[in-house]
Amino acid sequence: MSKNSGGERQPKICIDHLFFGYGDSQSTDYVIEDFSLDVFDRDFVSIVGPSGCGKSTLLNIIAGLLPATRGRVLIDGAEPEGPGPDRAMVFQDDAVFPWFTVEQNIEYGQRATGVPRAKRQTAVRNALQMVGLTEDKDKFPRQLSGGMRKRVDIARAMIMQPRVLLMDEPFAALDVMTKERLQEEFIQIWTPMRMTVVFVTHDLEEALYLSQRVVVMSRNPGRVECVVDVPLEQPRSLTVKTTAAFQAMRRDLGEVLRTMHGGLEAR
Repeated sequence: MSKNSGGERQPKICIDHLFFGYGDSQSTDYVIEDFSLDVFDRDFVSIVGPSGCGKSTLLNIIAGLLPATRGRVLIDGAEPEGPGPDRAMVFQDDAVFPWFTVEQNIEYGQRATGVPRAKRQTAVRNALQMVGLTEDKDKFPRQLSGGMRKRVDIARAMIMQPRVLLMDEPFAALDVMTKERLQEEFIQIWTPMRMTVVFVTHDLEEALYLSQRVVVMSRNPGRVECVVDVPLEQPRSLTVKTTAAFQAMRRDLGEVLRTMHGGLEAR
């Protein structure tokens, strides 16, 4: 385990001595303090840590939804001005429009940005197939299960072909069986596309299963406590969770969190 890792490659995302807080210049209550991390092209990085350490705040800053108090976030070497189509976000809560069908929800981003209809229809058809919702394209969200609505969220984000996909506990509200099925499906979807993913979760097994690296954040204010490399080949099946190597990593990561945070319960 290390404080940070990477190499000489140009990072896709460079978080450089980032501070975020509330208050005036004389008295600032920092949520994130001196946070630095490089995320490289096509990396899948998960972020874990105790509640309130700034994980979701960090995603919102990368997305351009919140301004940094100090420091900076670079995407491909440039500092973005607010949200942009190069970054997409999937939230924990459903973000589907209840008055749109599955097809209309997935199409929304491309329609709003003026993608021609013929190109849009082809992209939506491919996205529906990608998430297994072709037969459900004319249904409304109220007619879907929680897992199906989450597939709509993922398809709507990925159809825009962002350079960076930000995911804030997207599977946390689902039951265990649905959650594991979507984890496996998402790996299958992500593998050929390999966009850069930053994924926030409280679930240590989920972090290790999905990621190439797991970033552990300290208790408030949030800093990079350590970065754990996950040396498992991609793509992965769910059976990897039962292997001795995976369970050993799970125990080690859980112990790191318990030691750092004085008994923090890590799932």
